[in-house]
This record gives sequence, C-alpha cells and structure tokens, in this order.
Amino acid sequence: MLVLYAGGSASGKSEAAEEAAAAAAKEAKRPLIYLATMERGGREAAARIEKHRAQRAEKGFVTVEKARAVHELTLPADAVVLLEDLGNLVGNELFSPEAGERSEETVLCALNESLLALEKKCGQLIPVGALLAEEPRYGDPDTERYVRIFSALQNALTARADAVYLAELGAVRCLKRKEGP
Repeated sequence: MLVLYAGGSASGKSEAAEEAAAAAAKEAKRPLIYLATMERGGREAAARIEKHRAQRAEKGFVTVEKARAVHELTLPADAVVLLEDLGNLVGNELFSPEAGERSEETVLCALNESLLALEKKCGQLIPVGALLAEEPRYGDPDTERYVRIFSALQNALTARADAVYLAELGAVRCLKRKEGP
C-alpha cells in the first residue's frame, strides 16, 4: 500500500504522516520504520536530525538512515515505512558525486524504480513530499532540474498511490483514496 503526504514547508505534513504511520502499525501490529533520507553533514544537518528524532521519540519508530538506493534495504515484509522525505532523496540522488552527468530521465527512472522496489518490500510505504512550482523560474539550472525531477517523481507516486493527503496550515485533507480490499 502506498500513501503519500505532501504540503508546503511547516504545513504539518510530516506530523500527519508520522501519526498515520504509527496508527497503521499499531492497528495491524506491524513494525514501524522511519526511513530518514537526510545526509549527515555539518552541524545544521546534525541539529535537524536530532530535532526530528526527539519529535518522534515516543511514537515507536525504528529509525533507518539511507540517503540513496532505498531499494537496497532489507525490511520486514509487513512493516509500515515512513519515508522522510522525497526532496532529500531526489537531491541526494541528483547531486551525489556518483551521479555524474546522468540525464533527468535516467535519474527519474532510477528513483521511481527504487521506490517501486521499496514499496514491494513492505506492508505500507508512506512517503512525505512537498509542494514545488513546476514551472522553471528559479534562475539556476541545477535547481530547475531538481524541481522537474522531483515534480515528475511525486506525480508518478500520486498516480499510483492508494491515498494522497495534502497538508496546508496544519489542516490535512484527503485528495485521493482508492476504495476496495
């Protein structure tokens, strides 16, 4: 099952996704995994990581850090996995030293296939996304490339998701929910 949470900065999307993941894991008596995609680097990143760990400390998550190639993880087949977040994952893949000069299509395909494989490995995948303007207006070619890849990936996830939630100003609303078994 794939459930996507998206929203702008400080919209409440991460908190809503964490609550949903914790509730789903508790209800089904499944392992609860927080897949952290932020790369460690510098004091600011370390401070953010510690802040996020403290925020979810009482929710029962087991934290797994993996900045790229999330499909390589070995996970319990029934786990509820919260992936925080798509933006970091895209940036890590796009700007890693190993990435070289790969085309946007190649990067997008690799990310999409990695997430599909991860989705098949767990009981429920809950990625946290964002809202970005898709029109190139950032003035920097690297940023515009990032936005195009991120938007295409999030759109692909939205299309195949079982449910999609949008957080705005702390309120969360369902944009899509598939009915059925």
